[in-house]
Parts: sequence; structure tokens; C-alpha cells
Amino acid sequence: MALRPLAGIIVLLATVIGAWTWPPSARVLHGGLENNIGYLYLHGMLVTQDPNRALEWYTRAAERGLPTAEYNLAYIYQTGNGVAANPREAARWYERAASQGHAEAANNLAMMHTDGSLGRRDLSLARAWLKRARTLASAESAAQLASNLEALEHDMTADQLARSETLLAALPSPN
Repeated sequence: MALRPLAGIIVLLATVIGAWTWPPSARVLHGGLENNIGYLYLHGMLVTQDPNRALEWYTRAAERGLPTAEYNLAYIYQTGNGVAANPREAARWYERAASQGHAEAANNLAMMHTDGSLGRRDLSLARAWLKRARTLASAESAAQLASNLEALEHDMTADQLARSETLLAALPSPN
């Protein structure tokens, strides 16, 4: 057990030092390490907790196209953890993650459109993202999402349902 913090520190230092020398082919691996460093800063593990530093590291990883980092960055913007809450920026990063197959990002987009946190409620768009989330999710999560979808559809008009199908077809397809 005593080696665990030391191992974490070694990994952190190796990542920070090596980050500037890795070739572009290591982009995804590098992004994963940057995402992990963001996690360490966000939760104060092995380093002093610093949401602003977490935001920096998540941003680096997200800009490399790592869906998990895009999701984490969106979540920080949605919750305002260490930064001013910015629902539009959160939605932008959730959409990027969802377009790469991140089910939770698609679900969070659906919830943002359902609760109006982007300015107004849009049940058609919420349903489109929820349907996308269901197709991306694990079997266990898909069952819960199907239940959420049924509840949402109960409150929608026929026109909203039809518009939702059009919007779903226009959503970016997962890579």
C-alpha cells in the first residue's frame, strides 16, 4: 500500500515531462493521460485539489478528441465546478463526446434540453438525444434510458414526436 502514492506520483511526473516529446501518433494515449491528470486535480488525488488545473488538463485532452475528456470537460462546465457554469459550452462538449459514441454525454444533452438549461425546453431534441443515448448505452443502461424515453414521449405531441425523428436523423453519427 505504501507504494501506491509513490507510483501515482511517478506516473504523473512521467506524463508531465514526457507530454511535450511524444509523437503525434501517441495522441489518444497522450490524451488519456492528460484526462487522468485532470481527474487527479479535480479530486485532489496525489496533488492539491485544483478545479482550474483540472479544467486545463481536461481541455488539453478534449482538444485531442478524447470522448471521455470531452465528457468530463462538459460536466465541469455544466456544474460550474471551479469555473462559472456555462451550459452552452457544456452542450458543445457533450455533443462532441456523444458524436464519438459516449452514451452518458448524449443522455446529459437530452436532460439539458428537457430541463431548459440551454434557454428553453426542447422535448423533440431531448428525445432525439435520448434515443441516441439508448443506442450507445450498455444493455443495463439502455433499459433505464428506454424507461426515461417512454416517460418523455408521454408528454409530447404528435408534431413533437415527428420533429424528433427528423432531428435524430440529423444528429452526428458516432465515429
